Amino acid sequence: MINKFRFAFAGALVVTVAALLMAWESGGFGTDAVAQSGTVQGSEYPASGVRTGVYNDGQAALWDLNIWDHFHYFGPPQRARGYKPEQPINFSHVIHVQQNKMECQYCHWSVAKASYAAIPEVETCMGCHGALVAGKSEQGKKDIEKLKEYYKNGQPIPWVKVHVMPDYLKFNHKRHVKAGVSCQECHGQIPEMAQVERVSSMKMGWCISCHRQRGASIDCLVCHGHK
Repeated sequence: MINKFRFAFAGALVVTVAALLMAWESGGFGTDAVAQSGTVQGSEYPASGVRTGVYNDGQAALWDLNIWDHFHYFGPPQRARGYKPEQPINFSHVIHVQQNKMECQYCHWSVAKASYAAIPEVETCMGCHGALVAGKSEQGKKDIEKLKEYYKNGQPIPWVKVHVMPDYLKFNHKRHVKAGVSCQECHGQIPEMAQVERVSSMKMGWCISCHRQRGASIDCLVCHGHK
C-alpha cells in the first residue's frame, strides 16, 4: 500500500513539474521580451510575443526544453535560445519596422535571391540617415553619428552575428523562402525586438522534423554537402 502511494505521488510530481516547465517554456510566466498586453509599448503594433510563430516552438523534440538546453551550460552560448549580443549600433526593428513601416527586404534584399540574407551595407543606411533622418532620441542621434563615422572611414558596421550555426552546415535562405517558410518560423517576431535575439537553438532534430512535415529531403548531403 505504501509503495503504491509512493508511485502515485512520484507520478503526480513528475506530471506537475512537466506542466510547470511547459507553461514556463510557452511564456506563461512572462518570459517573452514583449508583455502580453495586446500592443507593443509606444506603438499600435499588436504584440504577440517574440517567439510567436516559431516552428514547433523552437523545440527539436517534446523534451527539448530551454531550461535544460545543453548550450546554456556547456556552450557555445551563441547557439542557445535568448542569445542577444550587444551590437556596435543600437539598431531597433521596433522603430524601423513598426513605427516607420519599412519592408524587411529593403535591407535584407537577398533573402529570396541568394543563399544568404544580406545585412545592409553602410550605404543603404546612409540613404536615409545621411541627410534626411537625424534621429529623435539622444541615443538615436549618437548612433547615427557613429554610422556616419563608419561611412566616412569606408568601414563596414561590425555587426555581431546572432544566428550562429556550425561551419559544417549548408543553409540556403532562398530555397527556404521559395518553399514557403516564413521568417517567423526560424527567427520569431523580429518586428517586436528592440535588440535582435535568438528564439531557438536550431538543433538538427528541429530542422529534420520540419523537413519531414513538409515532405522535404532529409538526405545528409542536403544540409552537409559541399558548399
